[in-house]
Amino acid sequence: MVSVEARAVSKFFKTTKALDNVSLVVDDGSFFCLLGPSGSGKTTLMRILAGLETPSSGRVYFGGEDVTDLSPSQRNIAMVFQFPSIYPSLNIYENIALALRRETSDPNEIRERVMQVASLLKIEEHLNKKSHQIDFGILQRVSIAKAIVRKANVYIFDEPLSNLDTKLRETLRSEFQKIHSEVRGTFLYVTHDQLEAMAIADKIGILNNGKLLQVGSPDEIYSQPANRFVAYFIGSPTINLIESEVRLVENTVYASVGDGYIPLNNKALKLFQTSREPRKIILGIRPHEISLSREPLHNALPAEVSLIESLGTAQVIELRNGSTVFRCYVDGLSDFKEKEKVYAVFNIEAIYAFDPKTDERVF
Repeated sequence: MVSVEARAVSKFFKTTKALDNVSLVVDDGSFFCLLGPSGSGKTTLMRILAGLETPSSGRVYFGGEDVTDLSPSQRNIAMVFQFPSIYPSLNIYENIALALRRETSDPNEIRERVMQVASLLKIEEHLNKKSHQIDFGILQRVSIAKAIVRKANVYIFDEPLSNLDTKLRETLRSEFQKIHSEVRGTFLYVTHDQLEAMAIADKIGILNNGKLLQVGSPDEIYSQPANRFVAYFIGSPTINLIESEVRLVENTVYASVGDGYIPLNNKALKLFQTSREPRKIILGIRPHEISLSREPLHNALPAEVSLIESLGTAQVIELRNGSTVFRCYVDGLSDFKEKEKVYAVFNIEAIYAFDPKTDERVF
């Protein structure tokens, strides 16, 4: 296993810029996720790191060595794709063993390593079967086994769970960290699913429109989003992003929400205490950080319930103040009703402000 580094990598397809000056480091032995929506550039970056594409500019390094001009086999890459890569004429044992033939010809070592990964992926009972005899979920486990049975420099997973049903995705997702700890390799995992990335990765790199927007641990990405897009893309239910205006009144900064105002914390005061004119911001707050009351509380915002979405063990309640709509998250099943008048209490320590021109977080 080795570290992986992209230095100022850009990629053009005719006049389309798929990657724009991307630089990142994947630490040796880490579990790194490239995360972003469709068309963000994550698959292009993965293919460049794997040696399947050549960058238009920039370089790629493995363990400090320039590998930009080396093929995937010369880089010693093991890969898993969205669709299982299985030879139908061979049984599952032979499919997995085939990946080892370049490393060893010792039948005892081959059998030992095949049985180890079969146990790890829970496919021992299928080793004598052929691909047409097992379902898609098991076939994808076989693809993963074929990759991790090798002693590769880097293991790359290109959306390996995207074609599985929800239950199978949840099951395999929960096992990936165990797989990584057993293999102890450098894992590079590509996905558009933020829940998947948050659940399994040591670090996440978020891409959008070919740009690398932020790299950090799941906690850092969630609690300290670098910009409006990252805040919106990470978290479920989605963060509230509200067009707002802040103003200083008697040494307190207030932000507009619809027709009302809420106070902000000392971070906002330090930032805006010299402002004499109102300033526009995008106010961000996650639904979990808004609570509801039927009684008027200090600094609570009056609102009307416009929609209630049941999640089984919780509810997402849509609220309206003036023309502004926002949502809160309520544990359990509440007895709030649509069109009911309520009071929303914002956790002022959990509010973000984004610059409406640059989208960068200002606090």
